[in-house]
Amino acid sequence: MLSRFQVFRFGRPGNFAPGAGIPIVFQQQMRSRCPWRDLIWTSVLVICHEAIAAGLQYSIMPAREYSGDTPGFLHRWLSMAALAGPLLYLPIAAVLGAVAAPPVSRFEETQSMLLTRLTPFDVCAGRLLSWLWPLISALLASCAISLTVQVIWRPLFPGSADGYAAIFVVHLILLASVLAIGAIGFLFAMRRRPGRVLARGTIAALLSAVLAVMGLFLCNPVIGRMENPTGLIYGLLVINPATASAAALRMDVLRVPWLYDRTVAHDFPFSYPPPLASCALFTGIAMAALALSAVRLRRAYR
Repeated sequence: MLSRFQVFRFGRPGNFAPGAGIPIVFQQQMRSRCPWRDLIWTSVLVICHEAIAAGLQYSIMPAREYSGDTPGFLHRWLSMAALAGPLLYLPIAAVLGAVAAPPVSRFEETQSMLLTRLTPFDVCAGRLLSWLWPLISALLASCAISLTVQVIWRPLFPGSADGYAAIFVVHLILLASVLAIGAIGFLFAMRRRPGRVLARGTIAALLSAVLAVMGLFLCNPVIGRMENPTGLIYGLLVINPATASAAALRMDVLRVPWLYDRTVAHDFPFSYPPPLASCALFTGIAMAALALSAVRLRRAYR
């Protein structure tokens, strides 16, 4: 029986579809990983996520905001978890995305993949997903925990199904932003010849993450000097996964006391972008970065 790689190389030309090789590369890469180590990393990430959310509750939410009721506390906890996600996952995605680029030591393996019917895009996407798997697993676990809380206590929008949809949208935004930052790290770590530059990829992805999350604060002096900065504020909000996640929970994040004191954006008329618009933007960035990575990979291993 032919192996799955051999099938892609020699057979079933009519059944081949774009992107069909991504699961093949993903599975092949996952074989070299230790499931128990990934499980430990996932658990650590989930615990850190919840710890950061708890820390944000006590640091940026004043004591008068608490009424002592369980649903109200859980609503604020889920809101803080939405803000905490990008702070934890994006820097890690930047490092893992750069590491996912194939090193020189994997030259023969990478070249053999390209000699099959696997496309360079399949190779890039499959490698990136395998290296980001601990983050993806942590987001899936976080989504399951949030849904469990919603089922038992219904802290989000009681009496409607909007709370469940909001939880899905929040984690979809976080997942798309993780893929985007990881893909940027992958792209900039690639070289024109076999090998990778980890420092370049990591720095480029980290800068992208900082600009996305902190852009509103970095542009605060510019916003204050503009007569009508509505468009700039909208653009800075749509590329910010933290504000997009909070908007999915109908949270007026710019008027949270800690943030209110550190930006002048709330002094101007603005509207929060639709959360799915941010999700679509991050997905587009990830796809574009992977497409460019595929071009570099093709040129490096031709």
